[in-house]
Amino acid sequence: MSDYLSSPAPLSASMVIQCCGDISLDGPYCDPQHHEVLRKNMAEVAAFLGPADLRIGNWESPLWGDGGMNLLKLPRVSTTLETARCLLPLKLDVVTLANNHAFDCREQGFRNTTEFLDQAGIRWLGAGLTPERAREPLILDRGGVRLGLLNYIGLETNPNLPSDAGIYLNVLEEDRTCVDIRELAKAVDAVIVHLHWASAEMIRMVHPGQRILARRMIEAGATIVFGGHAHCVQGDEACGSGHIYYSLGNFIFGRLPVEPGHAGHDWPADSRKVGVAVCRLGRRRVDSACWRFLVQDEMLLRPDDTYRRRRLQERLSCPLARSDGALRRAFKREILWRKLLLPGLQRVKQSGGLIGALCAIRMRHFRWIGKMLAMRARKGR
Repeated sequence: MSDYLSSPAPLSASMVIQCCGDISLDGPYCDPQHHEVLRKNMAEVAAFLGPADLRIGNWESPLWGDGGMNLLKLPRVSTTLETARCLLPLKLDVVTLANNHAFDCREQGFRNTTEFLDQAGIRWLGAGLTPERAREPLILDRGGVRLGLLNYIGLETNPNLPSDAGIYLNVLEEDRTCVDIRELAKAVDAVIVHLHWASAEMIRMVHPGQRILARRMIEAGATIVFGGHAHCVQGDEACGSGHIYYSLGNFIFGRLPVEPGHAGHDWPADSRKVGVAVCRLGRRRVDSACWRFLVQDEMLLRPDDTYRRRRLQERLSCPLARSDGALRRAFKREILWRKLLLPGLQRVKQSGGLIGALCAIRMRHFRWIGKMLAMRARKGR
């Protein structure tokens, strides 16, 4: 880091940055019979995405360690060395590790993960064996252009590290994060921030508080802000000379286990809609920003760059141009739909119709509705 404080050079040519969402080769991906097909698929995806000066991904599943697991954390994910190697044809340059699964296989699993990444020539940031290593920015030189990367995790994502964890995560603290961005912006041509944040999963709408924070980061000097953890793609927006992608959703993710010994469950349709962010950088600004869309079909990724997907993304992004109040109402409508109405419709369908669903109603369902109404009443006071 001896060149950390040197003056940045102006961008003389455009540079393409791509960022993938959450990556977890857990569950069925660990079966060796799938490895050859997975390697081939990752090569096909790399060709579909096209050339990039920097390709980033969020690495969620640590490599299996010595058998120990973080018992404070559920659900947990993990993968094997042989499975992790199947991702190499994707040609990732950098992965972020500040996420809520970094300690699932305890310290040995984290060490195995970083050793694999180092041997593969993939740079990493956001976590470490010391607080200083976890907080350290990653500075890369691409053709004389200096890029600075920062990676943070919000505690609302429940990483649940025990006090003796042995590893550290770069925790998202609003004021400190903006200071980090300002300092890094003095030394590089562009600052890229990756956030693992938001308590509401599988919710497509952006929380107003996230918009406030992300825009503040752009004002502090960030060029691009990428978000993750929601397990579905959310809206994006231009902000000043930068761009914000609030959630990239899943990139490739196995069946998420619910509890030990459980076979896991399939992701809902919106979580299988994959988006890869593509930004073209000019002189200290984002010249253009778009998406390359795919879909997770069974265990593999297929191109899904269709008019329907582009229109869906526009609809998700439209509320970001509205007031805080309008965005808050859109967020609440999404919560109501995802958490109450949609599960109810699915239950009706699974029960064979309305009569079957009514027969399946139990007293606990009324108690749950009562709790929801009481919580809403308290918030309204």
